[in-house]
Amino acid sequence: MNQIEIENLACGYPEREVLQQVSLCVEPGKVLVLLGPNGSGKTTLLRALFNLVVVYQGSILIEGEAVNQLSRKQLAQKLALSPQMEVPQWPMTVEETVQLGRSSHRGWIQPFQAEDKNFVDAALAQTGLTELRLRKITEISGGEWRRTLIARALAQQTKVLCLDEPTTGLDLKYQVEVLTLIRDLAHQRDLTVILTLHDLNLASCFADQIVLLSQGRIAATGTGEEVLTEERLSDVYQTKVKVIPHPEYRTPFIVPVL
Repeated sequence: MNQIEIENLACGYPEREVLQQVSLCVEPGKVLVLLGPNGSGKTTLLRALFNLVVVYQGSILIEGEAVNQLSRKQLAQKLALSPQMEVPQWPMTVEETVQLGRSSHRGWIQPFQAEDKNFVDAALAQTGLTELRLRKITEISGGEWRRTLIARALAQQTKVLCLDEPTTGLDLKYQVEVLTLIRDLAHQRDLTVILTLHDLNLASCFADQIVLLSQGRIAATGTGEEVLTEERLSDVYQTKVKVIPHPEYRTPFIVPVL
């Protein structure tokens, strides 16, 4: 059964339509990466899953239920979001931040139960943050902050994780660390993961499925080998590229033509 089904979607904002004729299915246990130039609609598509944009046409189903028929609480029990621009501003601990993921189940005023603690402990362990649980989030590295956001999403106990540019601002070590964690969680826990990226080579290495967006429409969808071709990327990104097989992994490796 598909975790998410989008059919003939047109959506955007009151003043402008961003996406048109978008149809795709996302299976459990897969990492789907949304690629495309700035303004192509990647973040808008994520926001559509959370019913945060105007839908002009089409439908979005999560486990067979229409997104626009679900309450905010019901959506939060199905989907977890790690937004691109969220930064650690308050001197909360890592553990307190992860505990916020239980609010969709407990609300903001109901007491924390043993079950909630178990889920938080598990999320911290899965993201390698147990030893940092009492550290202030204003005192941790960028990679540790990204892992904290993923742990908070895991504590929600949803089946779908949505991450907007999870590697933004991270050096190569933490990019690989975060994306490896995301891929392992998807494959080992049968989670559906949807994330946006700008780095074509990271997408090639870590994606099970790629959706390439261009000017608000799907230009291609499939595996890295199917989507990341020289002709298509050169057309979508309006710059010449060369695609060669990675010498070890045989995945597409993209370099610009200078």
